[in-house]
Amino acid sequence: MNFDLDRWLGARWFRIAVWSIIFTLGILKFFYLNADFPNWSLWMIDQAKFTDEGWWANAAVMHALTGHWYVAGDYNPAVALPIWPILLGVIFHFTGVSVVAARALNVAVSLATLGVVFVLVRRYTPTKSEAPAIFAVLLLSASPFAFVFSRLAILETLVVFEFCLLLLVASFASTKRVWILAALALLTAIMWLTKTTSALLIPAVIWVAWSAMRRKLAGLFWAIMAVGVLPIALVKGYAALVSALGFGVDYDYFFGVNAMPDIDWHQTFSTLSGLFQNCIWIDRVLYPIGLLILVVTVAWKRKLWGNPLFTASWIALAAQAVFIFRRQDDYAPRYFLVMLAPLVWVVVLTFGELMIHARKTAALLLVGIAASVAANVVMISQFLTHRDYDFHNAALSIRDVIRSHPEQKPLILGVSGPQITLMTGIPSINDFYGTEDAAEKVARYQPGWYLAWNGVAPENDAMLAPYQLEKMASYPAFDDDDRTMLILYKMARR
Repeated sequence: MNFDLDRWLGARWFRIAVWSIIFTLGILKFFYLNADFPNWSLWMIDQAKFTDEGWWANAAVMHALTGHWYVAGDYNPAVALPIWPILLGVIFHFTGVSVVAARALNVAVSLATLGVVFVLVRRYTPTKSEAPAIFAVLLLSASPFAFVFSRLAILETLVVFEFCLLLLVASFASTKRVWILAALALLTAIMWLTKTTSALLIPAVIWVAWSAMRRKLAGLFWAIMAVGVLPIALVKGYAALVSALGFGVDYDYFFGVNAMPDIDWHQTFSTLSGLFQNCIWIDRVLYPIGLLILVVTVAWKRKLWGNPLFTASWIALAAQAVFIFRRQDDYAPRYFLVMLAPLVWVVVLTFGELMIHARKTAALLLVGIAASVAANVVMISQFLTHRDYDFHNAALSIRDVIRSHPEQKPLILGVSGPQITLMTGIPSINDFYGTEDAAEKVARYQPGWYLAWNGVAPENDAMLAPYQLEKMASYPAFDDDDRTMLILYKMARR
C-alpha cells in the first residue's frame, strides 16, 4: 500500500507538526540578522562573510548614498550582474542602506524557494502522497548550510530560487505553449545575469523541459532554443547594450578577474579527493545517503532515472561538481550551496519510490531523513544561541571613529571597504579590484581612511606611498587565519 499521510493514524497531526517546524525555522531565519557569520562552523573558510555582500550590493548602496550607482575605475560587478543590485536598489529606496534589509531580502527569497520546491516535488511524485514534497521542504528548512548562507546578502540564494522556478516552469513546457517557452528564455537570462556560473544549471532545465515534451526530437529543439539559444542571445544583447553605454571595460574586466586558471592535471587526485570530502558541507547525513542512492540506482534500481526531476538533479550535481573541480584548490563552501536542493530531491524522490516497492527500506531512509533534520536543527539552535558580533561591532566602531574626525574625507579604501559601507553607510573604494590602477584610483578619490586585514600588505606600499598611515583602531573579527584582525588607519598626505 502506498505511503499516504492522510491514511495514517494521526497523520493530520503529524503533518501539522512538520509544517509547524518548517514555519518556526522560517521565522527564525529573520532573527539576529546583524550577527556575524558563525565562527568555527563547517564553512568557516568562506570569504563571502567579509567581502561578497558588499561587492554585490555596492551599486545599490552607492546609488542610495550618492545618487550614482557607478564608480569610475573601481570594481563595478553590477555591470555584468545587475539583477541583485536592482532588487536591493528597490529595497534601499524604502529602508535606506541597511545590511539587515539586504539579508532579510535574501531570507525572503529562501522562503519563497520552499514554496516552489513543494509544488515542484509534488509534480514529480508518482503517487498522490504529499510526503516527499513535505520532507523536501523540511530538509531545506532545517539545513544549517542553507540557514547560514541565506542570512548573507550574496547571490547564491537567489540563484537557487531561480533554478527551482525554472524547473517548475520547464515542467509545463509544450510546443503548443509559446508563452511557457518565452518565460523560460527570459527567466534563464535573468538567472544568468544574477550569476554567470548559473549557466551550469541550464542542462538540467533543458532535460526537464524536453521530458515535459515527451522527449521528442522537436521538443529537444524547442527546449534548447528556449533555455539555451534565446537566453544566450538576450545576454549577448545585454552585453552589447552595456558596451554601447560606455561600460564595456568594466564588463570585460569582471570576466577577466573571475577567469579560472588552467587545470593542473598533476593535482587531479588531490582535487577529486578534496571535492568528495568537502561535499560533506552540503549535509553530513544526506550526502552519504545520496552517494548510496547513486550507486544503487545505477547498478540496480534504474527505474528512478525515468523521473525527470531525479535525472535533472544528478545533471545539476554533476555540472556543479565539474565546476568546483575546475577551480582546483578554491573550495569556497558557497559554491556547494546550489547542490543542496538537487541532493534533497534525490533523497525524497527515492523515498517516495521505495514506499511503493520496498517499504522496509523506505523506513530506513526515513530514519536517515529524521537523523538529518534532528542534527541540523541542533546546529541551527547553536548558531542562534551562540552568536558573534565582533565584525558587526567593528563596523559600528569604524563608523564612529570616522565621524569623530570630520577633517578627514569620509571615504574608506580597502578590499572589505564595500562590506563596511553596506553596514555603516560610509562610502568606500576597493583597493584590490578595479579597472584603474590602484595608485591612480587613490590619487583620484583621495580616501581619508585605509582598512586592512592584519596590517599593510607589502604589495600596497606603492599605492600608499603618498600617505602617512596612522593606526587608529584594530578589531579581532573572524576565525580565518588571514583575517583575524581588522585594522583602521587614518591617511594623511606626506
